[in-house]
Amino acid sequence: MNYLQILLLQSKMTASFEIIAMLLGAAIIGSVTAWFYAKSVNNKRIEELESEINKNKKEAEKIKKEKNNLQKTFAEKYTKIEQVTKEGKTLKSQNSAAVNDTTETKLKNKITEQLLAKEHEALPNLRQGMHLLDYNSFGTATGDEKDDLKMISGIGPFIEERLNALDIYTFRQISKFTAKDIEIIDDAIECFAGRIERDEWIAQASELIHDEEKQNELLQQIRAKKSLIYYDRIGIANKEEADDLTEISGIGGWINKKLNALDIYTFKQISNFNNEDVEIVTDAIEFFPGRIERDEWIQQARELIRIEISKSEHLQRISVMKNRIYYDRLGIAHKHHANNLTLIKGISNWVEESLNALEIYTFTQISKLTTEDIVIISDILEISPDRINQDHWVEQALELTKASQKKIADNVID
Repeated sequence: MNYLQILLLQSKMTASFEIIAMLLGAAIIGSVTAWFYAKSVNNKRIEELESEINKNKKEAEKIKKEKNNLQKTFAEKYTKIEQVTKEGKTLKSQNSAAVNDTTETKLKNKITEQLLAKEHEALPNLRQGMHLLDYNSFGTATGDEKDDLKMISGIGPFIEERLNALDIYTFRQISKFTAKDIEIIDDAIECFAGRIERDEWIAQASELIHDEEKQNELLQQIRAKKSLIYYDRIGIANKEEADDLTEISGIGGWINKKLNALDIYTFKQISNFNNEDVEIVTDAIEFFPGRIERDEWIQQARELIRIEISKSEHLQRISVMKNRIYYDRLGIAHKHHANNLTLIKGISNWVEESLNALEIYTFTQISKLTTEDIVIISDILEISPDRINQDHWVEQALELTKASQKKIADNVID
């Protein structure tokens, strides 16, 4: 092979290497260019996708917010619906109660009218029995000398009217009553047997005889004992908050004044009494020991707070439920035949008045109570059925009935 051929071969090889190098360079440049181009295109798409994702996130947040608002609105609407439904039920209940109250009020008014008519019819008849009274014993008085007899615990407007019909107008007359006077007056005014002695009319009247100056001295002595009262326990009240404490059976006008002298003005204060308070107040007002418990001041005060109506209205409400009593089983009795039911352990003045409102006046009626009667009466009086059974009302009434019958039989023999 000559030199020229060698040179030509070398030239071809060099050209081949150059071509290959160029091709490789072109491939590399193409790849890099393609990569940058692809990257440029992909970045743009990524940005578009990211923008779309952000947009979707914002839309999702907006939808979530709208959803929360809708849920909140729905909850408010649902609450309002519940409230409206509740108000509707309340209004329906109130309407029903109003209808019942209207019917009950009409019945009460009718009963009251009948009672008043009977009372006024009876007054002229009272004077026919005046010849039985010994006015030399307790004295005479006129309407011009009239005292407010309602100041005496146990004397209400009805009893006062009847006493006046017998020309009994003053505390002085009542303070001089003898046992015989009491017996005749009990029968004449159709007062519950034993009421005059039990409510201590004579002792109260004796205090009320004093002139105003003497009464003020007594009240001042009571005020001096205010430091003994536990006001942190019974509560503090003033004259402007005063309840009519005479609504409580056993508290007359004079006792009311004495309690006020101790700054005791409200049912709430009396309802908070405990045994120590009862003892302190009894001593402070110089009251008869045991009277507060026997007359159930605390229970009455709590009842008056609860029902927020006067005692007379409460008794009328009880009277309306008389149709639930089986009188064919217990028997019928009248007010002027009334026994002193407080002789039965467990029956206070308040319970006795409630029973009387049901026209249950006698030991004989109580002695005939069955389990069914006890359940009915307990429900009406809102006391526990166990109380009647535990205090043995029926058994005590049977014994008292026998004793009463024996006394009558002995009188007949005599």
